[in-house]
Amino acid sequence: MRFYLYFLFIWLVSSCVNHKNDDLKYSPESKLNYNHQFSLSTEDNNVSLELSFQSTIKNRDLHDLILKALKENPSWHAKLAKLDLAKSKSGFRTDGSKPLSKGSIGLNQGQEKSKITNFQTSRTPRWESSAMYGWEVDLWGKWNERKKESAKFIEAEKHILEGAKLKLIYSITERWLMACFLKEELAIATRQIRDHHEAHILHLHKYNAGLDDNISLIKMETQIKLQVLEHNRIKQDLDICMIQLGTLLGSPLDGNLSEIPNLSSLTLPSLPSLLPSRLLQGRPDILAGQLKIYAQAHRINASRLNLYPSLNLNLSGIGMSGDLSDGFEQWKFSGGPVIDLPILSPKRRTQLRIDEASLKMIDLEWKASLLRAVKEIETATINHQSNVEDFKISQNLVDEFIKAYQISDLKFQAGLISRIDLIQEMIRLNESKRTSLNYRSNYWKSFLILSERLGINWLD
Repeated sequence: MRFYLYFLFIWLVSSCVNHKNDDLKYSPESKLNYNHQFSLSTEDNNVSLELSFQSTIKNRDLHDLILKALKENPSWHAKLAKLDLAKSKSGFRTDGSKPLSKGSIGLNQGQEKSKITNFQTSRTPRWESSAMYGWEVDLWGKWNERKKESAKFIEAEKHILEGAKLKLIYSITERWLMACFLKEELAIATRQIRDHHEAHILHLHKYNAGLDDNISLIKMETQIKLQVLEHNRIKQDLDICMIQLGTLLGSPLDGNLSEIPNLSSLTLPSLPSLLPSRLLQGRPDILAGQLKIYAQAHRINASRLNLYPSLNLNLSGIGMSGDLSDGFEQWKFSGGPVIDLPILSPKRRTQLRIDEASLKMIDLEWKASLLRAVKEIETATINHQSNVEDFKISQNLVDEFIKAYQISDLKFQAGLISRIDLIQEMIRLNESKRTSLNYRSNYWKSFLILSERLGINWLD
C-alpha cells in the first residue's frame, strides 16, 4: 500500500511539470553586441569610453542653466516621481514571497440549536476573533526570479529616466544656442539697416544734385523696408526663444540678453572617434529595451516554475466569547504544511504562453530599435560632416569678402571709388557674415543631434 502511495505522489508531482519546458532556457545576462561598422568608430584602445555632455560642450554658463533646470523644472521632477512610483509598483511582483499575517475581531449576534443541547435554543457568543498566518516556501526559486524581474524593471525605468534627462538637456542647449544665434543675427541685421540707410542718404544727395534718378532711391527704400521686416522677424523669434528657454528651465528668464553670448564667440565642438561598443551602449532607449528583455526572461522562468508544486505553511486560529472580559468560550487552532499540486492548471500554462509571446514581441521591438538607432546615428553623422564642410566653405567666402572690402577701402582712400561703392561692399560683407552665421548654426544643430543620438548625457 505504501508503494502505491509513493507512486501516486510521484505521478502527481511529475504531472505538474511542463515537460516541454523542463529547463530554464533563458539566461538573460548577455552583452549588447550589434555587428555594424559605424562611420565614427575606431579601433584605438586609447579612446576614452566615458563621454559626458560636460566634456563635449564646455561652457560654464550653459552648464549652470542645465543645473538650474534639473533643480527647478517641474516636468523633470514629475519624471523623478515616476521612478519612485515604479519602485513601489515593483513590490507587487514579489509580495507573494513574503509571509502573510492578518487578524480580525467583530460582533456577531445570533442563536443556535444543536443535538448536544437537545435542540434547545441558545445564544451564540457575541464576540468572534480570528488570526491567520501563511507563507509560501520558495522551493524552486520562483520568487527569486520575480525579484530579479523587479530589479531589471527598475533598472530599465532608470534608463528611461536618463532618456528623459537627455532630451531635456539637449532641448535647453538647442534653445540657448538659438538665442545666441538670433542675438548675433539681430546685431548684423541692425548694421545692415544702418549701411542701407547711409547708402540711401548718399543716393538722395546725388538725386538732389541731378546725378542720379529716382529708381535708385526706390530700390534703396525697398531694401531698407525689407531689412526692417527681417529685423522685426528676428527680434520676434528671439523673444519667443527666450520664453521657451525659460519654460525649459522651470522659471521665466529676466530677458537680459547681455548674459547670452554671440554664437561666433563659442568654441566649435568636435566629436572624438568612438569604439564600436560605445556607439550604442550610450543610448538609454537601447539599454532600457535590453533590460526589459532581461526582466521578461526572468518572468518566464518564474511562470514556468509556477507549474511545479509549492509548499505553504498555514496557521489559523479562531476564538469566540460572549463577553470580552470573560475570556474565550470557544476556540480553535490549526496549522501545518500544505502542498499545492497544479495537476491541471490551464490558467498557469496560458500565462506561460502569454509571457513567452511577450518576450518574442519585446525582443523584436528591441531589434527594431537597434536598426532605428543605427539609422539615426549614421544619418546624423552624414549631416554633421556635410555641415562641417559647408561651414568651412562659408568661412573662406567671408575671408574673401573681407579682402575685397579691404581693397575697396584702399581704393576709396585713394579716391578711385565713391563712398557708395564702399558701403555696397560693406553690405555684401555683412551678408556673407550672416550666411556664414547660418552655417555655423547648422554646424551646432547637427552636432547636437548627433550627440543626442549617441546618448552623450549629463553626468551628475
